[in-house]
Amino acid sequence: MKKIIPILFFLIFLSVSAQETVDLKMSELKYEVSKDTTSLKVFANGKLLNGKYKIIDDKFPTRFSLTEFIDGEADGKSESIHDGILVGTKYFKNGLPNGEWTVYDNTGKTIMWKIPLVNGKSHGIAWYGDEGEKYYLNDKEVSKEEYEKYIEKQ
Repeated sequence: MKKIIPILFFLIFLSVSAQETVDLKMSELKYEVSKDTTSLKVFANGKLLNGKYKIIDDKFPTRFSLTEFIDGEADGKSESIHDGILVGTKYFKNGLPNGEWTVYDNTGKTIMWKIPLVNGKSHGIAWYGDEGEKYYLNDKEVSKEEYEKYIEKQ
């Protein structure tokens, strides 16, 4: 009996902590953008999104994103999937893109581009498959030399 109680507590913890993904169509969403356009809140049925969501394209139901929201703001990893193939990943913090945004071709095997984002702005060395590297400082494209000088000062 003593061994069963910890197992029961563990199973209850797993069932409580497991979070279901909610399916929503794009047309069901409403957006609120701040005046300075630095934040975006997402609603469904008059409530801020909280939890994991599968946001489905109305015209192409096999295309969707898997994104977690906290108080209406995207937070964590977001994946874009087309016809069962991962075609993009993006990371969010407090509703703004933060981290590397990676886009793949329609096979999911070839990287098309990688863009580093900080607080919703391109910042760092981006790579575009057809153009190569580009350098960004606070959303402004700069030369490689200008970027390297900035890095040296850090």
